Amino acid sequence: MQGGVGAFTQELAKALAEQGHDIHIMTRRGLVPPDLLDTKRKPGEPFHLPFAQLYPFINRWRWPSITRIADWALRHEFEVVNIQYQPAAYNMRSVAINLLPWRLKGVTTNVVTFHDLRVPYLFPKAGWLRQTAVTFMARQASGVIVTNVGDYQALTARVRTPVTQIPIGSNIQARPVTPAEVTAVRRQFGLNASDCLLGYFGFLHESKGADVLLQALATLPEHVHALFIGGRTGSSDEANNQAFYEQLDAFITQHKLSNRVHWTGFVSDYEASAVLTAVDLMVLPYRDGASLRRGTLMAALAHGRALLTTYPAAPTPELIHGENVWFVQPDDPAGLAAAIQHLLANADLRHRLSQQATAVADQFTWDKIAARTVAFFEHLRD
Repeated sequence: MQGGVGAFTQELAKALAEQGHDIHIMTRRGLVPPDLLDTKRKPGEPFHLPFAQLYPFINRWRWPSITRIADWALRHEFEVVNIQYQPAAYNMRSVAINLLPWRLKGVTTNVVTFHDLRVPYLFPKAGWLRQTAVTFMARQASGVIVTNVGDYQALTARVRTPVTQIPIGSNIQARPVTPAEVTAVRRQFGLNASDCLLGYFGFLHESKGADVLLQALATLPEHVHALFIGGRTGSSDEANNQAFYEQLDAFITQHKLSNRVHWTGFVSDYEASAVLTAVDLMVLPYRDGASLRRGTLMAALAHGRALLTTYPAAPTPELIHGENVWFVQPDDPAGLAAAIQHLLANADLRHRLSQQATAVADQFTWDKIAARTVAFFEHLRD
């Protein structure tokens, strides 16, 4: 599954397996690694990954699927079922997944990891029911994991369920990248030695501010380029993401930016590491502010990139302006352009931000995240 939820689930599953736990993953139909598509297996049998058993058997996230998951949990006697919840990943049009913790009561310990607290769409004029669906899900769970302090404060004010905050890690594993690989990446996009390359990582969603970056780019000198890393729409909320991309494409054409805006398309983790290392400055102008729930931000830190992003909406003491990150106000193309020029002109500052970014990322390695997750599971089962 392309996107943050899929990457998170994979990396957490790998880390849990390395620590000796037995992992099973239920997901929607068709989400199978290409190299396993021809695997001989009986109907209903899982696909065997190196770190988990994969069950891509859910057709639509409706009530029959919820019953199937409860039966699955009973059959395998799972000690914990951990629901990775982000409404767009479930098409945002059914309340069924929000009822799963209630369905699992008396079956097993169940924990909801809220990747964010966005509410599902459900149907026109659903109004209060959307927020109720999220709150009900949290109240019925044995425990809740959130990824940032803002969501922690919001949820603990609404529910008595045990809640813990565990930040996510990088959704791309950092690796050593050679100077030759960096040169090859920059040549691939036709850059000269004097060109400056801005990096944007992640799917195109209005909340992530890619349009603000393009507006800033349109005012910058011709030698400044932008590279959009990864797929454009992802597996979640594809319709809205596609509509947003079409707006960006129209802006690029209107302002004659085609020769300065580059796209990698979806790339493997191995390729993504090289591309991330090749940029001069990462620019992630989130409209809702920098947050430790953003796998794209964590990937920039893990790769030791100088990072320009927006002020967090809630206190995030791990990120310090001028020390390990550079902040600007959200939705401010002129301010973003000025900050880009300042950072591109100051190589020493970018180097310092880069070095300190790696130190921050070391707090959020997947082995540490997995250990904290297991500790919370064990606390709930005591």
